Amino acid sequence: MRTETLRIKLDRSASVLGMMQWFAGQEIPVLPIHGIVDGCCTCGVDKCTSPGKHPISSLVSHGVKDATIDLKTIRRWHRKYPNMNYAIATKGLAVIDCDSKAALQAFRSSYRPPPTFTVKTARGFHYYYRGEMHARNGVRSKLDIKSGPGSYVVGPGSRHASGAIYAVWEDEPIADLPDNVASIAAEPPEDKTANNTSLIPKGQRNTILTGWAGYLRRLGAPSKAILDTLRAANDALSDDPLPDSELRSIARSISKKPGKEWPTLVPFSEVPEEELDWIWYPYICAGTVGLLDGDPGEGKSQLCVWVCARVSQGDLLPNGDPMPPANCFLFNFEDLPGAVIRKRLEANGADLSRVFIQSRRFQLTQEMVDWLEAQIAKHKPRLVFLDPIQAFMSGVDASNNIEVRGFMEKLVEIAERQRCAIITVRHFGKGPQDRAMKKGIGATDFVGIARSQWGLARRRDGVRGFIVFHFKANSEKGQAMLFTMGDADGRKGEQPKITFDRFEDIDADTFFSEPLAKRGPVQNEQEDAKGYLAERLTDGPKPVKALKTDAEARGIGSSTLNRAADALGVIKAKGEDGRWYWSIPPEG
Repeated sequence: MRTETLRIKLDRSASVLGMMQWFAGQEIPVLPIHGIVDGCCTCGVDKCTSPGKHPISSLVSHGVKDATIDLKTIRRWHRKYPNMNYAIATKGLAVIDCDSKAALQAFRSSYRPPPTFTVKTARGFHYYYRGEMHARNGVRSKLDIKSGPGSYVVGPGSRHASGAIYAVWEDEPIADLPDNVASIAAEPPEDKTANNTSLIPKGQRNTILTGWAGYLRRLGAPSKAILDTLRAANDALSDDPLPDSELRSIARSISKKPGKEWPTLVPFSEVPEEELDWIWYPYICAGTVGLLDGDPGEGKSQLCVWVCARVSQGDLLPNGDPMPPANCFLFNFEDLPGAVIRKRLEANGADLSRVFIQSRRFQLTQEMVDWLEAQIAKHKPRLVFLDPIQAFMSGVDASNNIEVRGFMEKLVEIAERQRCAIITVRHFGKGPQDRAMKKGIGATDFVGIARSQWGLARRRDGVRGFIVFHFKANSEKGQAMLFTMGDADGRKGEQPKITFDRFEDIDADTFFSEPLAKRGPVQNEQEDAKGYLAERLTDGPKPVKALKTDAEARGIGSSTLNRAADALGVIKAKGEDGRWYWSIPPEG
């Protein structure tokens, strides 16, 4: 007997609209919240603290207070944001949120709740009741109460950050709140000193679980056992468990490594000789990580484009050896891909089919490190640029040598295994330094782990262009290189062509110790900061913390950003989530 699998494609957007209308028909107000697209919150904030769960402020400026049962308003919201999630306001409702299997079992066995409308969440269930009770988080382990004005829960049909879809589990009428369930709110809080299971702090989840997975792997545990153990520990020992997709990524990454990773001692008589694989002698060597520093707006990104253009065409680099055309990755978070970067590549004669850019911003969490190496293995680029490097550093203190070294060593391992060169880009800091190589923002281990380091500055001889110094070398140090920038009409969207001029012996320490006036006009930092704010705030309010973190990665200090915000008349207001937001004032 032949059996066939029936495949049904769910129109999630239509499901969301239908469910919102159903709740409105039950006289239960709803409100629009940001959705999840490609694993990211549609609010656009790189480090969103509540992905897929916070209100769309442009539609509901007062958050849950603007929840409605008006169908015309609901349809208007949905037309404007078809990828939105939505939430149910809990005024007149009590929702019991069981966020783990253990919490669900404890709730059922202790209170034997009557049948009611129930929703399956990413990790547990929502039980809906008509009536209100005192709202409390953590009334029991993994059990919260959402109830009354000012509170809401994510509605069925919405997408969780993990990719899971909230789904109707029990399609029962919403029951009245029974007394025994209402009594939960009156229970004393659990004695967390006697039963403290939060052994995995939120900021160290990946580090701790990866360490445990590595220990299990060294003991010879198979991949499935590692994953099962991580799931159990994540669920039982973390107040804020990681999504299952991250657990699978950790287990997959650790399982690829051989067990018993203990080092052995090898005499050099048994160490095979290796030849260095130069992409551009003596500046760029395959299998290494390099570092490019410079002030904002001086030409760092232009240089990256010029090198990619040459490598993509297999053009001879100055004093370099012949090479075949090769792919390049140009990850750039500062310039517009179509309006700026593509036109720069075209102006410099690049083979556009060989230069790749990211489709959206990302940070190099352990999962994305694995993704990056997989993409390098697939496309085999000779060069990978990360511009600027601080924008990729998830949860890493860029001023801490230990954390920086741990992050950068992951890139070194990728470069060595995949035989490519990874070039990281930084901005110069503002304080004076005794050596030019120390001018970059962040910990000194950025320099320590890089095998080559370059510094870029504007030319001081009246010629439009820049100088590239070779601060640090893996072998011999190269001469300084002078480049020129051709004319381009910015109003027409043109970008300049970069041309190599000549090599020259210029001492970098002497050059950077001279007064700024001798090196060309000082950049107007506040104007740069104003331009940055105008670009980031054009599509709506943004959290101040995220703005300042991103600005710092671009070399814009917090005080400069504050002055630019005041000059633009930026509106500063506290959001429903307790965070401060900045927004551009409306025209007129």
